[in-house]
Amino acid sequence: MSHDATVLKHTAIIYAVIFGVGITLTLLFRKTNWGRNMLVATLSWFVLLVVFVGASFAGYPAFTLLIALIAGLAVREYYVMNGVDKPAALVAAVLLVAALAATIVADKPELFYFMPVAAGLVFFAIQLFGASPKGANRNAAIQYTGLMYWGWLWLHFALLHRLEHGFGYVVLICSLVALNDNSAYFAGKLLGKNSPKLAPRISPGKTWTGTLGGSIATFGAAFLFWYAVPHLSFAKLAGLALLVAGVIPVGDLIESAMKRDAGVKDSGKLIPGHGGAMDRFDSCTFTVPIVYYYIMFVV
Repeated sequence: MSHDATVLKHTAIIYAVIFGVGITLTLLFRKTNWGRNMLVATLSWFVLLVVFVGASFAGYPAFTLLIALIAGLAVREYYVMNGVDKPAALVAAVLLVAALAATIVADKPELFYFMPVAAGLVFFAIQLFGASPKGANRNAAIQYTGLMYWGWLWLHFALLHRLEHGFGYVVLICSLVALNDNSAYFAGKLLGKNSPKLAPRISPGKTWTGTLGGSIATFGAAFLFWYAVPHLSFAKLAGLALLVAGVIPVGDLIESAMKRDAGVKDSGKLIPGHGGAMDRFDSCTFTVPIVYYYIMFVV
C-alpha cells in the first residue's frame, strides 16, 4: 500500500473518532447558546474535510480545480460585499483565478508569482475604460485586494499540494485548521464566559480562552497527524504547529475586519452552519501561504 493510501486510511479512522466526539459534545451541551446550529455546522465540517482530502488524494489537477472554484466563490463574495461586483470585474477575476490555477497545473511557479502585476494592470484598465472615472481608484483597489487575498493567497494551497509529500501536507494543514477552529469555538463557548476578548472592536465573540483552546488543539493535532509527514523532525513539526497556532487567529480577525467594514455579519450563505466561502476558509487563506514558505525555506 502506498504512503498516501496509508495516510488516507489512518485519517479516515481518526476523523471518525473526532467527529463522533464532536457530535456527542454538541448533543450533551445542546442547550448552550452556541450562536449557530452546531449539529449542522459539524456535519458541514465533515463534508468539507471529505471533499478536501478526497480531491487531494485524487491528484493535483482535481485538487487545484477545487481550490480555484473556492477562490472564485470567495472573490465574488468579497466583490458583492463591497459593491464592486460589476460584470467586467467579475469576469476578469474569474479569468485571472483560472490563469493562476493553470500556472500551477502547468508547473510554472514563476508565472504564478508574476500574476499579481498583471492583475493590477487589468483592474485599473477596467476602471480606465469604464463609463465614469468616479471611484475608479477605490474600485480598482478593492477588486485587486479581493483577487490577491482570496485568490492568489488561497491558491497557495494548490502549490502546497504540488510539493513532495503534498498529500500529507494537505491532510496535516486541514487537520490543524479544523481542530483549531472547532476547539477554539467549543472552549470559548463552554469555558470563556468571563474571558477577556481577543479583539473586541473587530470580533466581540472571540476570547483569549478560545484562542488558547485552539492553540492547544493545534499542537495536539500536529503530533496526532505526524504520520502524514514523517519526514519532518520533531523540532520542525513543533515549529509548524507554533506558526499555525499563531497565524490562524490573525486570519480570522482580518476577515472579521473586512466584514465589519462592509457592515455584514456573514459573507454569504454557501455553507450551512458557517456562512460563505470567506467565512469558512478565512483561516486557511492567511495560514497556508505562510506554511508553504515555511516548508520551502525552513523544511
